[in-house]
Amino acid sequence: MNREIISIDSACNGFEDAVILTDKIGEQAGLTKKEGLRLHLLSEELIGLLRGIAGDIKADYIVEEENKKFTLHLKGEVNMDKKMHDQLIESSTKGENAAAKGFMGKMREMIGTMLLPGTLGNTFVSGFSMGLMSLGAQTSSVDPLAGTNAYLWSMEKYVDSVKGSDNKEEWDALERSIVANIADEIKVSISGNDVEIIIDKQF
Repeated sequence: MNREIISIDSACNGFEDAVILTDKIGEQAGLTKKEGLRLHLLSEELIGLLRGIAGDIKADYIVEEENKKFTLHLKGEVNMDKKMHDQLIESSTKGENAAAKGFMGKMREMIGTMLLPGTLGNTFVSGFSMGLMSLGAQTSSVDPLAGTNAYLWSMEKYVDSVKGSDNKEEWDALERSIVANIADEIKVSISGNDVEIIIDKQF
């Protein structure tokens, strides 16, 4: 297995190096140009999730590849000071979070809001984002991503749930999302201030 790690943060340090590393591993794995572009996009979108999440974030970006199966990890701790905490609550209570567009925008919103302490996250997420959270979520710690009392979200479970619902907005957002259509699975694990996001893709 090919496995590489790069440190990145919310100030964008390491972003470019992480994408370049992903491209290099894709080339070494023998991906076609089209496949390489798709992997590049997944890498950029995963790293881009750091933007828009309130707080000082330092994370490890990890690329694993075996037999053209890629697993992209983003794992780190969000240190939210009082000012950032208050700004997130203010934007949530004013409904400004509703302005988040698209599947990935709503995912950023979901992650940021779930980092609020206690039940505040569930209180302030509404509409599409509440559907995003509730339909793809479980609290079970059976999955290796989830620790004790961890919040775990799975795109695969979310897609299955949306297929069985009448929510046209959520289905349309999935259909329009390039990332949701390329990735085989996206998982989000939140436990306290620790966040881990994983994208799986088999070429």
